[in-house]
Amino acid sequence: MKNIIIGTAGHVDHGKTTLIKALSGIDTDRLEEEKKRGITIELGFAHIPNDAGYNIGVIDVPGHEKFIKHMLAGIGGIDFVLFVVAADEGIMPQTKEHFEILQALGIDDGIIAVTKTDMVEDDWLEMLLEDVVIPVSAASGENIDELRAAIIEKCDRENKRREESELFRLPVDRVFSMQGFGTVVTGTLMDGSVRTGEDVLIEPEGARAKVRGIQTYGKETDTAAAGQRTAINLSGVSKEDIDRGDVICRQGAVTVTGMLDVKLRIFSSADRVVLNNSRVHLYCGSDEVLCKVILLDRDQLAAGEECYAQLRLEEPMAVRRGDRFIIRFYSPIITIGGGRIIDALPVKHKRNREEVLAGMEILENGSIEEIVRAKAGERRFVRQDELAVELGLLRPEMEELIAKASAAGSIVRLSDGTVVSGDKFARLSDDVKTMIEAYHHENPLADGMPRQELLSRLRKRWFTEDDRLVQAVVKYMLDAGEVEDRGKSIAAAGFAIEYTDEQLALKDDIASRYEAAGIEMVKNDEIFALSKDVRIVRAILDDLEDEGKIVKVSPSYYIAADAWDAAVDTARAFGCSFTLAEYRDRLGTSRKYASELLPAMDKAGITLFDGESRKVIK
Repeated sequence: MKNIIIGTAGHVDHGKTTLIKALSGIDTDRLEEEKKRGITIELGFAHIPNDAGYNIGVIDVPGHEKFIKHMLAGIGGIDFVLFVVAADEGIMPQTKEHFEILQALGIDDGIIAVTKTDMVEDDWLEMLLEDVVIPVSAASGENIDELRAAIIEKCDRENKRREESELFRLPVDRVFSMQGFGTVVTGTLMDGSVRTGEDVLIEPEGARAKVRGIQTYGKETDTAAAGQRTAINLSGVSKEDIDRGDVICRQGAVTVTGMLDVKLRIFSSADRVVLNNSRVHLYCGSDEVLCKVILLDRDQLAAGEECYAQLRLEEPMAVRRGDRFIIRFYSPIITIGGGRIIDALPVKHKRNREEVLAGMEILENGSIEEIVRAKAGERRFVRQDELAVELGLLRPEMEELIAKASAAGSIVRLSDGTVVSGDKFARLSDDVKTMIEAYHHENPLADGMPRQELLSRLRKRWFTEDDRLVQAVVKYMLDAGEVEDRGKSIAAAGFAIEYTDEQLALKDDIASRYEAAGIEMVKNDEIFALSKDVRIVRAILDDLEDEGKIVKVSPSYYIAADAWDAAVDTARAFGCSFTLAEYRDRLGTSRKYASELLPAMDKAGITLFDGESRKVIK
């Protein structure tokens, strides 16, 4: 069943609420003050019965300028507008303001109804109808059936919204508590679908709740889908935990952000300019926050002009890329413009930068493949699942995009889920290679740069604390053969230590000393004394260990590999538990060396010490 939401628009007292009652039988003015004053103050809701099988919801918005903020809380989720003009007054200030708001919100489809036709002469009505569609009178019932038929015809042409459950989001325009039920929220279900019993989030706070019950158009149901006016009974939260403007959603369905990149346009009718760094009221979905407008290519934006801007919010907001918004001056609070979000989680930009503006152009007008590459090429690192949320894509859709881009070489996907553009990864890999090559230059006898030192430097270089990310970059380069794994260190591809003849002689001398010492090991201090440059000796010891000629026993001792094997074989020959003294005697050495060798075997997992004796376990 197709679900359609119609919103009203038009000047105060032009008959919107009366017309909705004539179409639906429902009086959307529910507040006592509304009935007393004869004007709509808060959002009203109705549904239009029909034989076409459609769910047609109606949001009746206030027309008075004092209640524009209430109008903005409900108008963003509609499919098309029923624009109302009174025959006895014609086009009025709020008529124009509502029209420009609708344009800014991307609502460019609708029906214009001229009301109160029974209150004007035929000649005046004929002149007024030159630019409008359907003349109606709620009082007399004139053309109400024709208007209802036009609404059904319009519904026939409306595109179906996406109803995948992963995309579920409902901006809250009303929250209240009902005795026996608890917390209830209402709103227009923008995307996706929801069922009773499901877990949901309340963003931007991140609170969790469970769907206890659902109503659509006054009827209880187990499920609700995009395009329906929906009331949800939530358990696990109180009324005080939720405000108008919050979004009830599935995990990952929205981006919670404190900054937005946008295409901003100032209304042609605006009599003020927006200066860079202006403070304004931002309306998106049913939410309202204060923010500063950073104009990215100019110092001011005048009536009828548009440009790229960054909105820096004073409170977090839950949105999705592509959402439309309205801005109003901070003081006086008048509506001045609006636009579309082109990036819901941007980095902070510097103004008047060509590369920033070129990136904005891609985000606004590029293909989804181009947008993915642009996002993956930013300073900020982004993971594939996060990018799917930002772009409003399902995970399988994003997987297909990334797989295709990876195959083409335009995207690199790392083992931790991070995706980076090919150009960005080239810069990252250059950083890694440069650091390793510099280390080789400074330490020519080291077989590579210590792994942890490399990772630490990369974190600082890339301004990240994410160790998984830097390890994933290095792993990708290792797998591709761009660098080599040397155990505890990483080396440039093909790197080999080159000794001088003098150093080679020293290396042979050191190896022979360990061979001659056997079980009675040579202390490190004696080895280091063989050269004035301790770094050369350390490099030789590391090299001999990598070659399998010596084994590190402790911080003070190495041992020749064949002597180590003999020491291990001696321990294994016991076949039962043994003491240090028993091992010393069988090995034929002093307690000094036995007490170095056995803890090394414990550490290697060969023996197990219980405090008194040892046994071989491997």
